[in-house]
Amino acid sequence: MKKDRLEVLGYETATTGFLSVAYKKDSSTSEDFLEVDQEHQARFSLGALSNLAKGRQGGEDSAVTVAIRVRPLNSREQKMKAKTVVSVSGQETTVHPPHSQQKFSFSFDFSFWSCDAQDGCYASQETVYESLARPLLDKVFQGYNACLFAYGQTGSGKSYTMMGYNEDAGIIPRFCEEIFLKAAEVKEDNVTCHIEMSYFEVYNEKLHDLLTSDKEKNKTKKTALRIREHPELGPYVAGLSAYVVGSFADVQAWLELGNKQRATAATGMNDKSSRSHSVFAMVATQTKRETSDGESLTHTMRSHVNLVDLAGSERSSSAQTSGMRLKEGASINRSLMTLGKVISALSEATQSKKKPFIPYRDSLLTWLLKESLGGNSKTAMLATVSPAAVNLEETLSTLRYAKQARSIINVAKVNEDSNTRIIRELKAEIEKLRAFQRCSQGTDLMKFDSSLHEILSLKQKLLEQEKKLTEAQQEWKENLARAEQCKLEEARELQKASVSFKVDNRLPNLVNLNEDPQLSEMLLYIIKEGQTKVGRHMVDSEYGIQLTGALIADSHCLITNEQGTVTLTPAADAETYVNGDLVSEPVTLHHGDRVILGRDHYFRFNHPVEVQNGRRASEGPVACKEMLQDFEFAKNELVESQKQRIEAEIEEARLQAQQEMMQELQTARDLAQRELSAQRCLYEEQIRELQREMEDELSMKQELLSKEMEQKRHKHLGKLLLTEPSAQELEESQLRHHRFMEALQLEKEKLAQEMAQVQQARLSREEERKSAARQGTVP
Repeated sequence: MKKDRLEVLGYETATTGFLSVAYKKDSSTSEDFLEVDQEHQARFSLGALSNLAKGRQGGEDSAVTVAIRVRPLNSREQKMKAKTVVSVSGQETTVHPPHSQQKFSFSFDFSFWSCDAQDGCYASQETVYESLARPLLDKVFQGYNACLFAYGQTGSGKSYTMMGYNEDAGIIPRFCEEIFLKAAEVKEDNVTCHIEMSYFEVYNEKLHDLLTSDKEKNKTKKTALRIREHPELGPYVAGLSAYVVGSFADVQAWLELGNKQRATAATGMNDKSSRSHSVFAMVATQTKRETSDGESLTHTMRSHVNLVDLAGSERSSSAQTSGMRLKEGASINRSLMTLGKVISALSEATQSKKKPFIPYRDSLLTWLLKESLGGNSKTAMLATVSPAAVNLEETLSTLRYAKQARSIINVAKVNEDSNTRIIRELKAEIEKLRAFQRCSQGTDLMKFDSSLHEILSLKQKLLEQEKKLTEAQQEWKENLARAEQCKLEEARELQKASVSFKVDNRLPNLVNLNEDPQLSEMLLYIIKEGQTKVGRHMVDSEYGIQLTGALIADSHCLITNEQGTVTLTPAADAETYVNGDLVSEPVTLHHGDRVILGRDHYFRFNHPVEVQNGRRASEGPVACKEMLQDFEFAKNELVESQKQRIEAEIEEARLQAQQEMMQELQTARDLAQRELSAQRCLYEEQIRELQREMEDELSMKQELLSKEMEQKRHKHLGKLLLTEPSAQELEESQLRHHRFMEALQLEKEKLAQEMAQVQQARLSREEERKSAARQGTVP
């Protein structure tokens, strides 16, 4: 067989040639294999050969496991009578557009159908965990890194799948519970498992630790942490708190503390922390002790686990966001777009010989997931989608996203501690030298002494490494005690703001409500006997309940608990709502009441005594329902109450405006009536003056006519006296007199017609004024 390359992988010393293990490549078959000297193969364990092979290969190729989960139709989609356009058959997911004959099919490692619980192929929380997360747990105990991240549009069921709700636990709590059960099992095989945890979020491209709070009271926002990159371990968060946990109860306590920190920040300064990527990280360190030839051998493996709940992608048009929410959505979409670029580049890298540039550092999210995407990790991706036709575009986008992720190849390797590897190598060296010692008869004495000296040196190094491991074991115990102390300190920091961790079933209390179900009922405020003051969180404040927010007054309200009767008294100019109604007077609280302080802090009032006595004093249509009032219920109640109040204010303003308008119209009518009366008097006076002038003119004309007639008569009489008129002259005179009388009569009739027209015009104008006054207008 022709060999074109030979590389020795064994650890040979200058004094012996005990082990001959070689990596060879056959040029004729292009296959790699290991060849071990047959004489000493029995003395070399198969596990060592496996580790040697992994050391040569640098790890095993591992494709990203991709699963799809289809959630049920939500209430909004049911009201819209949305049509289901997604179907699942085995590993295949198919989308049927409603207005097209074309269909889109995608094949994944797992396709979970969670739309109908009555369906035979329904995938429950347990099914999803067993199929997707449990294999990662097994890999963790084999020494591999593991990562699982959930991706999907807003409201597609990511947080429900990762964290669960109430008794229906999700992947993270199930994983944490079983990792301790598994640790108890391997403990029987002389394997000790130490677990550390961290919990942080990425909000608006800033990273915040959820397991520690800023001790400086003058800070209104948490300090943003920075990411650094280790040449071997990859990216890590500088200054991130990591606490040792010894049981699942410890993890639950830390998770509760982290979610309380997250819920507290969600209402302060409009800092909606629920719109963020949350990362739950664990480090599992396994230490196995074995005894060989009376000496102890320790084998250590360290696995990093990242469980990531990504914030939902959304379209600003469909989500109708603005202001801070629009900025949050843009930041989320930008980080998810960078994640898409990374996935696309890694997908192309598996299909081409050239190594493309991977833009990990374009976003904090992708930088954190660098080892999980294309690095040293066993990775699984869960994509959640909606089956409704109204979300068709987002569903297709998510499925294409997941299809690309499926082609990513990671190079996962067992993460052995360097000290463990050195100890194993030293053990192998000692074994080789001992074997050489046993068959050293007839050899050179100088070479024999050199071997003995090397054995003593290796034993000394071995003792030093054993001492370091013992110190590490002691350090772990100290870290566990320190973690417990830190947990108590963080709990005390929250308790300074009256956030309680234990419920007293005898005392009334307020629990927070949040739009993110994972953050609801995280904060508990006990209402003790006597008076409890509520106000703004300030340095050295003595208020029983301290809140943050722009609309929280320095002294917001007073809650009095006297013999089981709880009364809330709001301060002046402090917005306080009870069951959606704005209150300004003292009001008695009853079990189930919704209390909203400053529009940002939503609470539900619980009164255990009333529950035990079977009393519900929250009367009215909204309180008759025996159901758990959540954030949406309280918010809709507030919106409805504000809507009714605004409608009442609008109606009151309309009636007041109408009344003012009627008053103005009456004033204008009175003014117009006075003006009309004055004008009528003026017109009547003018008409009377005109009549007097016409009468004077008529009398003057009559006098002139009389005078003229008299003159003519005298003249005619004079002529008659001088000459006796003929019959013809008398007839002409009578005719002239008759004509004159007719002309006089025509003049009288003309004057009478003019007087009638003037009178008619006056009456018409009066009728027009009266009609205009009745219509409310002034001519």
